[in-house]
Amino acid sequence: MSDFNPKQLDEELLPFLAKSARLDLKVTTLQYFAGLTGTDEGRQYISRNKKYLEALADLIEDSDGAVFKDAYTALINLSAYRDTCWDLLKLTDHPTFVATVLKYVLQPDSVFADGGCMLLSNLSRDENCASVIMETITKESDSIGLDRIIQVFCTERYNSNATLHYLGSFLSNLTQIPGTRKFVMDRNRCVIQRLLPFTQYQTSCVRRRGVVSILRNCCFETEYHSWLLSDQVDILPCLLLPLAGPEEFDEDDMEKLPVDLQYLEPTKEREPESDIRQMLIEALNQLCATKEGRLHLRKKNIYVIMRELHKWEKDKKVEAAILNLIDILIGDEPDVKYENLKETDVPQDLQERFNKMNEEFLKGE
Repeated sequence: MSDFNPKQLDEELLPFLAKSARLDLKVTTLQYFAGLTGTDEGRQYISRNKKYLEALADLIEDSDGAVFKDAYTALINLSAYRDTCWDLLKLTDHPTFVATVLKYVLQPDSVFADGGCMLLSNLSRDENCASVIMETITKESDSIGLDRIIQVFCTERYNSNATLHYLGSFLSNLTQIPGTRKFVMDRNRCVIQRLLPFTQYQTSCVRRRGVVSILRNCCFETEYHSWLLSDQVDILPCLLLPLAGPEEFDEDDMEKLPVDLQYLEPTKEREPESDIRQMLIEALNQLCATKEGRLHLRKKNIYVIMRELHKWEKDKKVEAAILNLIDILIGDEPDVKYENLKETDVPQDLQERFNKMNEEFLKGE
């Protein structure tokens, strides 16, 4: 910004970021600050000065709607920086900052809950930050526990003022942590089952993306594969259906498919977002890590879905992921000692060769 003046910021404007400041001056100052955080120069300066972060954290609890909305907007912009996220989680004067934001988001009448969700999503992108947030959630589980967050996320129209779609991104970031994944897959809680329908949620790609990312992350836990593929969860149709098109198969192939994938409408469309398709395929790939998973996916004839998807796919990265999955599905079973692919060490020279081949494929060479 051409009128950006750090000295003026410190001497003249910082006092008006206090909750006790006169409302009209506070509103004007915050509007300026919100605009400032939309520039690289402004974000960098404010992020380096914790006094501004403390002031903004104070103002998200202001009684005036315009004030806390602009405070949230500024914090969303600032949390684009990883180091700033860490500083926000370690504020001296606001040790309960994350809990405050979460409690606000979970109130059914919060008017700027979507802004709070975006802030939480930014704050939790880094795994170390996500770990700190999970500690807070665990400590205050009575009011902001994971089960409550997921319940709110899965309740449509929970808040008439907000969609809460970005709560999915936040939960996805939390599943970077093994403990969160195990909570989501707790057999006695019925958590993951509540999330599965949202892989087909047409209203918001943000919500679909968050849920598919959660499912993909959960599929990294091989000890749960048998349960995920069982009738208790039946994750496979929910991962496959977004990848399926309107193609017709012969009777033999059709009957082998999961029931939900049989005789789809001629108007059936595939997931339009390439990154979501990629995550769905990565989840299927993870399920192939164990012999039981590979045999189940072959039995359910998912090869024909992948074959047709490959014909349709235009994105090179997604195409490469499809081919990797097809190779596993049509390949011979490895020796007994290599049944769990995640426990198999690939020699460094082969890793480098495979990476080079993949890079050449993506370049279209």
